[in-house]
Amino acid sequence: AADISALRHSGRRVPVRRTRTHEDEHTSPPASVGPAAAAFSSAAAVQPPLRAIMSDVDGTLVHYERDFARHGVRLVSLDEEARTATVAGPDGDVRSCRLLPSSTMGPAVISDRTVELVEALRRDHGVLFCVVTAARRSTAERRLPSLPPCDAVASEGGSRIVVDGALDLEHARTFEGVCGPMDRDDVGEGTRPEPLWVYYRRLRDGVPGLKLDADDYFGMFRASALGDEATEEALQRMIQPSELPEGVSVNSNLGKIDFFPTRAGKANAVRHLLKRFGIDRSETACLFDDDNDLQMAEECGNARMLPSLTSHSVRKAAEENPGWYLPRTIGQGVFATEECLEVLLERLASERRREEDVETLMGEVDGALLPRGNPASSEAASEK
Repeated sequence: AADISALRHSGRRVPVRRTRTHEDEHTSPPASVGPAAAAFSSAAAVQPPLRAIMSDVDGTLVHYERDFARHGVRLVSLDEEARTATVAGPDGDVRSCRLLPSSTMGPAVISDRTVELVEALRRDHGVLFCVVTAARRSTAERRLPSLPPCDAVASEGGSRIVVDGALDLEHARTFEGVCGPMDRDDVGEGTRPEPLWVYYRRLRDGVPGLKLDADDYFGMFRASALGDEATEEALQRMIQPSELPEGVSVNSNLGKIDFFPTRAGKANAVRHLLKRFGIDRSETACLFDDDNDLQMAEECGNARMLPSLTSHSVRKAAEENPGWYLPRTIGQGVFATEECLEVLLERLASERRREEDVETLMGEVDGALLPRGNPASSEAASEK
C-alpha cells in the first residue's frame, strides 16, 4: 500500500490505496531527518515567527509500547520504582525515557530528549508550550511532573484549562450551563442536573452493554461499545443530532466517543489560550495524531506535525494537506516526536542566524557609508 510519509518525502502525490486500521496506522521509514525536513524549513521561512506550540499528549508526546512495537521500536528496560525506561529504535538508536504513571493501555513513555528539546524551544527562543489532552483531571495532574515544562495544560478535552496552577474560570464559565462548574469537587455524575449529565444517564439507561466513564471528569465523559455491534448501533442512534442535547458535541478518540460542551473542546481551548497569551494562529504550531485533534490543528497555522497517524480520517486529512509535516520516523514513538521538535528548533535557529547575518551586513553597510577622517564631517553627514 502507498505510504503517505514515503510519498511526501519523494515529492510524488499518489493516493492511498487502502484504508488502514489502528493496528497498522504508522510507517517506519529511515530515521534520519532528510530532504523533507529541509523543504519544510524552507517553506516555513516565509511564515510568521513561531511563538507557541499546542501539543496533544497520548500518541504525540507520550507513546505506548503496544503502538511503537509494531514499527520496530523495542522497550528494552523498565524500572517502575525509578519511573524510568529505555527504548531502542529499528536502527539501533537508544533513548532513555520517563515512565509515566500506570495506564490501562500498558507502559507509556516520554523520552528525556523530548523534554530537553521542549526546554530548548522555551528557553532559547521564548516559544510557549501548551498541552491539550482528553485525559481526566487526576490523570493530567499525575502525569504533569513527567511532561516537559508547560505554560498551560488543557485537559478533559479542553474543558479544564490550568495556567500557573490556577483554573481558567473565564474559559470554564462559557459552558458552565452545559456541564456545571469546573471548580466543583462532587463526583456525582449520576445526580448532576446539567444537560451533559442528564444525557449521560440517558445513555447509561438506554444503551445496554455500553461502557461509560465519567470518573473524575467534570467537563466531559467517554463511552465505548467494546466492539459489540448491537451496542455500537444503539450508540450511533443516540448520537444523532436529533438526540444530542443542545450545546453538547461528540468526537472520537483512541477508539472511544467523547461527549463534551460544544463551547469547550480542544479547538476552543486553543483559541482561548491564543487570545489569553496574545498570539496569532499563524504563529502557532500543532503536534497531534488523532481524530479529536483535527479541529485543534486547524487553529494552528504555522506548522502541523504528526508523530503518528492513529485513524483513517487523520491519514486522509494528511494526504489532502501536503503542507503538514510527517517525519521519516512516523509511528516510531519517541523518535518521531523528537524529529518533529528538532525540525522546529532548527527552523528557529536558522531564522536567528539569518537575522544575525542581516544585522552584520547592515552594520558593514553603515560603516562603509560613513565619511572617514574629520569627525566634524562625520557629524555633519549624520545630521543630513
